[in-house]
Amino acid sequence: MRFGRIGVAAGACVGLPLVLFIAWFVPARLGWLATDREAATARYAQAPSRFITVDNVPMHVRVEGKGPPVLLLHGTGVNLHEWDPLVDRLSDRYTLIRVDWPPYGLSGPNPRGYTTAEAARLVGLVLDQLAVGPLAVVATSNGCNVALQLNADNPNRIRAMAFSMLPLERPSQTRQVDWRIRWMLAFHNAVLPHYHPRFFYTLVLQDTSHPGWSAPPYLAGVMYDMANLPGAITNQQAYLKSNVALFRTTDVGATAGQVRAPVLLQWSDEDTVISQGADASVRRFTGTRVKVIHYPGIGHWPMWESPDRFAADLGDFLDALPASPAAP
Repeated sequence: MRFGRIGVAAGACVGLPLVLFIAWFVPARLGWLATDREAATARYAQAPSRFITVDNVPMHVRVEGKGPPVLLLHGTGVNLHEWDPLVDRLSDRYTLIRVDWPPYGLSGPNPRGYTTAEAARLVGLVLDQLAVGPLAVVATSNGCNVALQLNADNPNRIRAMAFSMLPLERPSQTRQVDWRIRWMLAFHNAVLPHYHPRFFYTLVLQDTSHPGWSAPPYLAGVMYDMANLPGAITNQQAYLKSNVALFRTTDVGATAGQVRAPVLLQWSDEDTVISQGADASVRRFTGTRVKVIHYPGIGHWPMWESPDRFAADLGDFLDALPASPAAP
């Protein structure tokens, strides 16, 4: 009898996790766990969000605050809500313009495809429709490359640029990624390519931030919801593939040499994603002056990991610029 009970208990220990896995895997495989676009729009595009169509591409845009205009460009894998902490702290002094640049967030789809140059072109068209004059641009991670391309396309619209986690070289190929992320990527690429669970995005945030930081559930949640919109992961992978090819075939960092506006570089010393150091980045800006502020012990998400200091330093930089007319 005792051995029978042990067998039943062992079977339950094996069988219950298997049943739970199947109960999750089958709906995920069939697409039943995909984010509903209408529900996501209701949650993440509430007022003052609006959709502006440029070249037949719907673009999710938020314009908030008062004062001189500042464009905020998010990084890879996130969307305009990456800037929520900064907007909370600076919207009383600046008109903050946020855009989901495709393939991220609620913007798109874009039949022309997904590249840094295409993202910059669409953002420029949004600014044209908003009738915004010269403005400051604040960007992070791959949004920095979109910002630099925006400057290359039309330098006259840029009056200042602020970058955090600036990828002027190809990201590190030897970085030790959390083994759970590697395993999950291998699993999903093999059998579940169009869906990643919420836990995956929590791991990504933890793996790229400073040790001991707890990623806000909201940030992981918005990444999960946006990435699991129908077709989103496919479009994001297409962008990442084009970005890898761009770094392999061109000198991406050369775009920094075209900047003539003043530059602020907010550099997180704990970040392990960007392979180029702050000093090497500064040397790329051959046509302007660069102010560097270091953040010891901070990782890839300074606007979330140290929001008060990040916003204060950025505000000081923007306040020191020559007077600019308020945004319409």
